[in-house]
Formats: sequence, C-alpha cells, structure tokens
Amino acid sequence: MKKAHAIHNEELCEFLLQSKKFNDWVVTAAFYSALHYVHNELFPRKEGSVTYQCFEDYFNSVMKSPSRTLSKHAATIRLVDQHFRPINAQYRWLHDNCMTTRYNNYIVDDRTAQEAKRYLLKIKSEMIK
Repeated sequence: MKKAHAIHNEELCEFLLQSKKFNDWVVTAAFYSALHYVHNELFPRKEGSVTYQCFEDYFNSVMKSPSRTLSKHAATIRLVDQHFRPINAQYRWLHDNCMTTRYNNYIVDDRTAQEAKRYLLKIKSEMIK
C-alpha cells in the first residue's frame, strides 16, 4: 500500500506540474510521495527483538512517549537522517517547502515546483535500488 500510495502521489505531482496551475500542490504531492517511498523502504523493520510492521506501529511504540514530543513528520525526518543520508537534504527541503506552501504561502514559482519533482525523483531512486 505504501508504495502504491507513493506512486499515486508521484503521478499527481507530474500531472499538476504539467498543468502549470497548482505549483503549491506539486510541492505537496512530491513531499507526500517521498514520505511514502521512505516509509515503504523502512518498514517492516526489526529493532532488537521487536518487528515494527509499519511507521504507525514504530511511532506509537518508540517515538510517542511522555519524554518524547516529536511529530510524525519530525520522526520521519530523524529516520531519514539515520538511514538515508544521501537524500536527507532533499527530504528536508521537500518537507519544509510543503509546510510553507500548505500553511503560509500557496504562491510557488515554476522553478521551485520543478525542483520539488527533481528531489522526489532523487529520493525515489535511492529507495528503489
């Protein structure tokens, strides 16, 4: 399901990029596609004697506790930093730009939208080796 969701969002990203009308959603679709590619590659994962079938299991067990207050996005960024160093700058860029476009400013130029797509493709290529 995660990979199918990644592909679905990637196809939406490309469709929107070609339309040249909704660059804010290009960035958003690129980020969520990248997130699903990353989660697909990370899970299921075994740590010690425990196997986490999905990100939700991992987050609820490991990252969500009274002493930790990370959001799900921050937890994924941490996992990318730990396990996928070659793409951590691109993943962070997509995350940061997605949050900006979704919550602060929906005006995104063509260059930024194209950059989002390039970063998604770099992340995808790292995840599908």
